Amino acid sequence: MTRRLLGLAAMVLLLAAIPGAWARPRLDSRDPYPQAAVAYAAVIDGEMVWGRNVDVPRAPASLTKLLTALVILNGDWDPDAWLTTSHDAAHTTHPRAGLHTGDRVRAYDALQAMLMHSANDACLVLAENSAGSLEAFSRRMNAMAVQLGMSHSHFIHPCGFDEDGQYSTVTDLLRLAKSAHADPRIARIVRQKEAEITVESGRKLSFRNTNQLLGHMEGVMGLKTGYTAQAGRCLIAVAEQSGHRVWLVLLDSQRRWSSANRILTDAFTVAAREPRLRATAYVSHNTH
Repeated sequence: MTRRLLGLAAMVLLLAAIPGAWARPRLDSRDPYPQAAVAYAAVIDGEMVWGRNVDVPRAPASLTKLLTALVILNGDWDPDAWLTTSHDAAHTTHPRAGLHTGDRVRAYDALQAMLMHSANDACLVLAENSAGSLEAFSRRMNAMAVQLGMSHSHFIHPCGFDEDGQYSTVTDLLRLAKSAHADPRIARIVRQKEAEITVESGRKLSFRNTNQLLGHMEGVMGLKTGYTAQAGRCLIAVAEQSGHRVWLVLLDSQRRWSSANRILTDAFTVAAREPRLRATAYVSHNTH
């Protein structure tokens, strides 16, 4: 089959003809990944090629922590500052880095724990010490969201806990992810697989990155996982192979890691074999 014969409706048929392009037949010829997530998007070299419900508001879970990191880093940031852990921070919900009430931790170490391990104790330490209260910090978050063009988002809790009135969209989270990853301080942290930090008293805390793609898929550079009862299992991933960059957002995915691996693999296959196939992209902006 020549390129001249590839019509706009030929995405699925062509890929089926390429050996090994897809892991298994598609259940919906319009949407290649109907079971990947309630809302998702895949972006190849800056162009959204597949997606569903990309502008439908959903709970963002700990993907929110990328915005928290940007607010922190664009404030009065001192990576060597010692921050005190409050009772609330030390007794917040899992995941935690293991900070105790009164522990003093370096700001940079808290940032690592928040972004890599999605540690809620570290997240609260950063927000409380930065703004004095979660309410004050949320105002900074929403101001930053406006600056980033996240016009269909609103944030209340810096760690992404389920709250009435806290929501975002796949499209907005892509904006957030690209802005966050453009900061070399964040990009450096989110690609680390594990880290060890030391609180002022000398106690050491070790943790691993919650992103299971790291070290298991070529070219993965981060970015952030999330989970709450309302949001389900979420992921923002970014990877590069052979000069192509792919971004992936999954919101409420039943099989987060297998879905992410499949979509990223397929995206790089499309990017390498036939860039013009992107013209046949399927993206749904509405609920099914």
